[in-house]
Amino acid sequence: MIRRHIAWRGQACICGRLILIASIAVVAVMITRVAGAQSPPAGDQPPLTDRERSLLERVKSLEARLAAIEAKLDGNSAKDTSRAATGRAAVVPDRLDSPPSVLKSASFPVAPHEADSSVSAETAEKTLADMDSPPPAPASPPQQHPSGAAGAPRPASQTPGQPVATTPSPTNDLLEASNGIPTIFGEFNPGRGFVVGRSRYGELDLSGYMAVRYLNQLPPDQSATDHLGRPIPVEPRNDYQFHRVMLFSQGWLFDPKFRYVAFVWTVQDTNQVAVGGSLSYAFSKYFNLGAGWNAYPGTQSLQGSHPYWQSYDRVMADEFFRPYFSQGVFAQGILVPRLQYRWMVGNNNSNLDTPAVKLDRDFSYGAAITWFPTTGEFGPRGAFGDYEEHRKLATRFNVAFTYSPEDRQAPLGTPATNTTLRLADSLNVFDIGALAPFVTVERAHYKLVSASAGIKYRGFWLQGEGYGRRLGNFVADGPLPVKVVRNTGFYVQAAQMIVRNRIELYGSTSYVFGDFAHHPHEFITGANYYPWNTRNLRLNLQVINVSHSPVSSTFGFYIGQITGQVATIGFTALY
Repeated sequence: MIRRHIAWRGQACICGRLILIASIAVVAVMITRVAGAQSPPAGDQPPLTDRERSLLERVKSLEARLAAIEAKLDGNSAKDTSRAATGRAAVVPDRLDSPPSVLKSASFPVAPHEADSSVSAETAEKTLADMDSPPPAPASPPQQHPSGAAGAPRPASQTPGQPVATTPSPTNDLLEASNGIPTIFGEFNPGRGFVVGRSRYGELDLSGYMAVRYLNQLPPDQSATDHLGRPIPVEPRNDYQFHRVMLFSQGWLFDPKFRYVAFVWTVQDTNQVAVGGSLSYAFSKYFNLGAGWNAYPGTQSLQGSHPYWQSYDRVMADEFFRPYFSQGVFAQGILVPRLQYRWMVGNNNSNLDTPAVKLDRDFSYGAAITWFPTTGEFGPRGAFGDYEEHRKLATRFNVAFTYSPEDRQAPLGTPATNTTLRLADSLNVFDIGALAPFVTVERAHYKLVSASAGIKYRGFWLQGEGYGRRLGNFVADGPLPVKVVRNTGFYVQAAQMIVRNRIELYGSTSYVFGDFAHHPHEFITGANYYPWNTRNLRLNLQVINVSHSPVSSTFGFYIGQITGQVATIGFTALY
């Protein structure tokens, strides 16, 4: 460090000397135009003016100062060079050899009689004045702010109300995991995004999430029966899909506490497209209130963690029991340090593809309490897996409750459009004959209780969640053999980072028990590869060994009653 400082001083001294010499050369050339005036005037050459004589005196004074400075610089440079030569002998001599060549190559041609002597004198006076004045203070280097980060400082030249231009930066925080918006619980939670514009009146950011996948459900030929002994069609898939696209515009208006989010949500497998959004206001860390689209926080995967899961979709038990998304009012905040709450009141269990004319007058609601006893956090968004490799044991405990009165949202004799409630043999409870031959359930109440616990430490993550669901208060067009349908289940997931910020291995299992169940269960092994050392981009490989799945969906990993293997490869990106 000392040798580097000495070398720098020597180079700075030499550069300063070069600047002084070059400036003197320029002034001297211009003075030669008036130097002849010291002799008696001849021809039409006028005598020197008082100002020109003053310039000549200043030149002589400057030459004396330059000689003294050069003598001092030569002594210091010789000492610094001898000290720096011990460690960097090859660097300093090269720089010391360069000034003569620079001076030799420099030329200052002057054509006599091309310029008026008064103009030359004015130029020389300005040059001397600049040299006599102290050098300007070096400008501070511009502070680079991560591209697209909310809250980036406004440049000094920017007037209030003018948007900020976003420029790429090597420290772009798009590589950092996103904490999302605390008041958004489900998949409609944007990433960090790019800042499109910012003024004193608000900010506009653009972000998105994408998933592309290959899915192969094996074996290709299968059959199954329901709890009444009737055959169920099982049609395994083998296809590629640009599985999911979500585009977000988000920011704040008039006050940074007042936030907005608008989204376009698509699932290519089902050709579903939805447009929605939400508005929220952060009164304090104890109370954040919002309205619009959100998820009921009934399970751990519906409390803001998407897409930071082990894979890009849920495990079987979570998918079977969980609630869905709706429009309503919601809130999030801190009860006491390390204890959080979430709640939502909405139209129904799933408002997607449900127009207002199909909604009844009864509301649904859900709430959750989360406790972080050791560290007060569980990673970005409460993520699954310990990509961040906590150095202190992180713990999380959660309990949640959801209630929703549901109807089939279709006239009797037609297929039900409400597909959120399924029996453990994968039948939709609102399908004709689901509970009894030729009998259709028109209304039912859904209640769910869940509890989960998880730990993270040095790249290891372990989490389990248990469920209890009750379907009751049936209204049907005929007699039913049961008044209540009860099911329980759980999952356990574990993961380990085996290469820091690069490779993660994980395993999972889940079970569903209770009425009409054919002992459904699964075992999962998988791996994640993070090519850019960030959670936001990952390649996922997974194999599921499943038996009699109660879940039947086109967008997930499972179809009803599938028994066999499900192999998937997916790549996801959040920005």
